[in-house]
Amino acid sequence: MRGPAALGPLLQSYILHASGPGDALAARLACRAALAGDLAPAAEVDARLEATKLAAETRAASRRCGRRVLMLGEQLYGDERLRAYTRAVAAGDAPGHQAVALALLGAAAGLDEESAALLELHTFAVSLVGAAVRLGALEHTDAQALLLRAHPAIAEAAAAHAGQEIEDIGGFAPQIDVMQFRHRHADAHMFVS
Repeated sequence: MRGPAALGPLLQSYILHASGPGDALAARLACRAALAGDLAPAAEVDARLEATKLAAETRAASRRCGRRVLMLGEQLYGDERLRAYTRAVAAGDAPGHQAVALALLGAAAGLDEESAALLELHTFAVSLVGAAVRLGALEHTDAQALLLRAHPAIAEAAAAHAGQEIEDIGGFAPQIDVMQFRHRHADAHMFVS
């Protein structure tokens, strides 16, 4: 896949059908739990997210990024919720996925759950588009235009899952799942996931 004509629809589909009902909803619920002062629901959200990430590389990358976000957040904010969750992840009591970690950091920074969902979706979009630029599949100016055109999908995906709960975490984007499964067996890997 090369160029904005191919990558634009992929980004839109991923935001609306995978990241929105998956990571963004998880971020919303984890932020809600942190703001209520109860990390047990955040750990449940984290476990549910673990179960919905089908490709092993995607799970591993999300956990690795999540652990780094937790460590950074703990250093930046000194927040007890971040400290407690970092300990839970280190002890193996929670996977520590990036969406949950970013939401907990957002709560420590004073964000509400809607902002946490939007932040997760924006972070995902920047990550995907940035990878396409590094792979040479997209020019930098096209990447910026693609991100701008993704804003309505980001807003739609965040709003669409506002009233949902933990059992709704998931998503359905089979083309993306197949691409992730194929990546594992590719001859060359430039990225982990």
